Amino acid sequence: MILYYSSTGNSYHVALEIQKKYPGELIDMAKTKTEEPFVLAEGEPLFIVTFNCFWGVSKFVEDFFRRHQFVNVKRILAIITCGAYLGSGDAHLNRILRVNGLPEAEVYDLPMVTNYVILHELPPFEEQQKCFNEADRRLKLILDGCISPYRSAFHTKLFGKLVHFLYFIFRHTKPFKVNESCIACGKCVRDCPVKAIELVNNRPVWRKKTCDHCLKCLHHCPVAAINYGHFTLKKKRYHYPGKCY
Repeated sequence: MILYYSSTGNSYHVALEIQKKYPGELIDMAKTKTEEPFVLAEGEPLFIVTFNCFWGVSKFVEDFFRRHQFVNVKRILAIITCGAYLGSGDAHLNRILRVNGLPEAEVYDLPMVTNYVILHELPPFEEQQKCFNEADRRLKLILDGCISPYRSAFHTKLFGKLVHFLYFIFRHTKPFKVNESCIACGKCVRDCPVKAIELVNNRPVWRKKTCDHCLKCLHHCPVAAINYGHFTLKKKRYHYPGKCY
């Protein structure tokens, strides 16, 4: 079983690659509606694929494991995509799993194209292609068992709590703005995993004070009409595999 949560498509790509080697059910955590327990077959590993979020995982992923039950889980392999450095992402995910009665995961970091454009610029297209190639090479090594799981150092875990606290500051939706190029297509409303956006008079409005801060609305807007305050003005948007505009 492969559970994935993807914003720009990086983690979805990884999930598809895992499925090629370990054929099994592919489940989008953002779209699953079932309240039934997830039951694994005897000997079947549970894969978790998601993205790094301020040295941890997002609130949506945390809530997903709190909402759902799992049966017959003996082994968990988690692959967390990141811009460069996972930080204490392994420790944060495993705290969530332990609280919910699940075994500790073997966590692997997978650097891919950084797409958190609130704080970073997207790399040039040529660098993105190199990053994709290296990520695919590393992913193959991970799935072949040639790479040891990622383990954050003790001091990284301590500092990681402070880093992840910043996530709760950025989760506020007030800075999201829509410019005049908006075509009222409603894609942002449909894409939002936490249903934070509504169309009001043909304009997206963030009704909830906080969201998951996945930036799917921003990156997938077909006319790049969404910005997060001044942080993303004139910055390119991204979704896998290296489509920027």
